[in-house]
Amino acid sequence: MKKLILFFILFASTVLVPAQKPFVLTEGQPAIVYSLPKSKLCVEVEIEKVNQKPGVYYRYSERYLATSNVIIEEKTTCRLKSVSVKTIAVPDSTRTYQIVPNESSQLSHLCVNEQGILCGINVPVLTEKTINENQTIHIDNDPAGNLLPLGEEYMMAGSEAKLAEGAAKQIYRIRESRLSLLTADVEKLPADGASMKLMLQGLDKMERQLTELFIGSTNVEVQVQKIQLTPSTAVNNEVLFRLSALRGLVAADDLSGMPYYITLKPQVVPQSAANLKAKIEKPGLYYILPASTEVSIGDGVNTNFSGQFFVPQFGKVVPLPDNLFKQRNIKVLVDQQTGRLLSIE
Repeated sequence: MKKLILFFILFASTVLVPAQKPFVLTEGQPAIVYSLPKSKLCVEVEIEKVNQKPGVYYRYSERYLATSNVIIEEKTTCRLKSVSVKTIAVPDSTRTYQIVPNESSQLSHLCVNEQGILCGINVPVLTEKTINENQTIHIDNDPAGNLLPLGEEYMMAGSEAKLAEGAAKQIYRIRESRLSLLTADVEKLPADGASMKLMLQGLDKMERQLTELFIGSTNVEVQVQKIQLTPSTAVNNEVLFRLSALRGLVAADDLSGMPYYITLKPQVVPQSAANLKAKIEKPGLYYILPASTEVSIGDGVNTNFSGQFFVPQFGKVVPLPDNLFKQRNIKVLVDQQTGRLLSIE
């Protein structure tokens, strides 16, 4: 009786659970395996980070340089410069197929790239460019050095006010020297224009270093950070990242930053193409009709990026007829980025 009950339980489970046919590669069996691509979106966020640092003599700026427009506290601010989106093709494990080699069929001449993504039949394989990791570009504003171009009288002084006075007098001497060069009011001028330019550049650099001791320095760096995501469904105003004015790019769930949203709107593939009867379980060559997808990124008010991409995972898989590959030297070219059929020769 127990065996009979167990039999009915096993029979019911086989009826209720739908049959699934995952991709299985049998060991020892010759086969050519290829994958169709899916798109991974690589969002590049360019952030400008500004670091402001007060000068050591900012208290004496109005007294010696007659200016009150100075940096009085250390401050860091970040702002969004630009957003761009690129697509990367990766193998789609749900669209991976195998072909048993057959000398009478040109399917034996199938070409795939390094990732195993289909490129076509009897065609060369194109190499893909890799995307670099996050990078930071420093814009050197030549901040003041540790050694001041001052004479012994001021460098030996133990008073901050005395040092500030010496730095201010040196600024005025540099300005006078530059004016003398420009007006040719010197005993001996530089030999040529290049020498004159170098001398002026040196004077400008020294003046900038000394002036920053009073008004402060500003250092700007541009950070390029990348966010990668592989969409599987349409998205409407989903938080992609947040931007903090103090810390830059932060996670989407970090409420200290201002949110930026992403929207994905794939277009529906034409019904005539979707109704093509393809027995995907049957070995053969398949390509994709990718869906044109609108990608937009913004803060909810302003749009920072908007573009159209062909996204294969939103499209339809279409088979090529078997008799097509009985022709000798046939060439089939498939776009390895989108899986789209490009040409048949």
